[in-house]
Amino acid sequence: MTAAPEARRRDLASPYDVVPYPGHPFAQTHPDRLATLGTLFRIGPAPLEACRVLELGCGDAGNLVPMAVGLPGARFLGIDAAEGAVARGRALVEALGLTNVTLEVGQIEELELPSEAFDYVIAHGVYSWVGTPVRNRLLELCRSSLSERGIAYVSYNVLPGGRVSGALRDMLMFHTAGLDDPGERIEQARALLRLLIAGWSDEHEFGAIMRRQCERLLERSDETLFHDELAAVNEPVYFHAFVSHAARCGLQYLAEADFFEMQTGVLPEPLSDELLSVEDVIRREQYLDFIKGRMFRQTLLCRAELELDRSPQPLIVEDLAVSSPAQPTGASDRKGRVTFEGPTGSTLTTDHPLVRVALDRVGRSWPGAIWVRDLIPEDASEADRMAVCGAVLRCYAANLVQLHATPPPLIVSVSERPEASPLARHQARSGQLVTNLRHATVRLEDDLGRRLIVLLDGTRDRVQLLHELRSFLLETGYEVPHPLEAGLGRSLEGIARLALLRA
Repeated sequence: MTAAPEARRRDLASPYDVVPYPGHPFAQTHPDRLATLGTLFRIGPAPLEACRVLELGCGDAGNLVPMAVGLPGARFLGIDAAEGAVARGRALVEALGLTNVTLEVGQIEELELPSEAFDYVIAHGVYSWVGTPVRNRLLELCRSSLSERGIAYVSYNVLPGGRVSGALRDMLMFHTAGLDDPGERIEQARALLRLLIAGWSDEHEFGAIMRRQCERLLERSDETLFHDELAAVNEPVYFHAFVSHAARCGLQYLAEADFFEMQTGVLPEPLSDELLSVEDVIRREQYLDFIKGRMFRQTLLCRAELELDRSPQPLIVEDLAVSSPAQPTGASDRKGRVTFEGPTGSTLTTDHPLVRVALDRVGRSWPGAIWVRDLIPEDASEADRMAVCGAVLRCYAANLVQLHATPPPLIVSVSERPEASPLARHQARSGQLVTNLRHATVRLEDDLGRRLIVLLDGTRDRVQLLHELRSFLLETGYEVPHPLEAGLGRSLEGIARLALLRA
């Protein structure tokens, strides 16, 4: 790989070096998510165990490193223009002793990638925040670097919803014009947002909409506010325009990273029948954006020459694993129907005995995943197979379950010598936020819980853990809870439920 010369890189110091942006895991970018959708649409994606992954705009590798920890046989390359971010990422890679991830400094518009093809390419939070030449080069790189059946993830702001956030961004840019100090720009932007919230009444139609946007922005971190809303470039595009741009680069639309975002069944029938019954998937998705006022998309692309099956058949999910925390809302009714509900409010009601047993087993196995084929008895009829697989696919479309090409590398039971993810142990030494083995961020509120995570390196049994925790409490001046043994058991079970114990 070649990148900008050292002198030129210094002249083009990244805003992310001026205001560091701590990286985080984004579950929707994980190769498992991409491979799952590739399987549903029958493009035959590369197995995860030995795949090759490229992330453009990787920052400090807060998204890439957890993938490398969970997929030790895969290889990862991350590239970012911010030297400081790459340096922090390299320090993390070294601290964890990883040998399957490489991080490089480079400008996207000047990159010349190695000839090796990548099975999965990730560009999260880049496309809308760069100028046209860089956008062109970004999609060109996605095409040129993808393997034959590779999948690229690209996120971007979209219209028409982007016009609402764009109006508020215009106000912030106007208010902070002329301010060079990043800290002062952030402070003044927050001050304006608070003033607008106080000044806009819910009785005012425009004010009610903008007030909600202001409240949403105030919840963001300083780094996010600076790099998203106060960025020099932040250009939303229409979905159909993005797809046309991708087509010019030899790419085609595959799916959205969140499969449920593609569903039309939640909309009123007259609207759905009139506008969303078109066979052209691009027009249908564009109408969805018009109707929902969507502001942000996370789109998957693949090579234009691949043939896609855009009507996933239920039995295809037998090749996938399923996970969900969904639980029955109560006992079955007189007709034997049971309703399962997930944390987002999605539900499925069924009276099919095998479906009921399957969903109950999936919920009890959370946060682990079960192969769908293992949920179906060997002597099940073809109709029963279809019933279970069809229910799982409907649950996936409703965001009630997640599907996996490969189950997350975690265990849900506590072993004699439990072992937490090495990344979580490293992160728990210095902060409250750790990354779990489902590629999500978990907050550990108390010092004792973080200390326990650090101790879970697979070498200590419960007696040794109790001794270490008691010593920690005495050294730090905390009162030793009684009985500590029972508390340890509950804590270990809680840690397993947070997807922090690895297989």
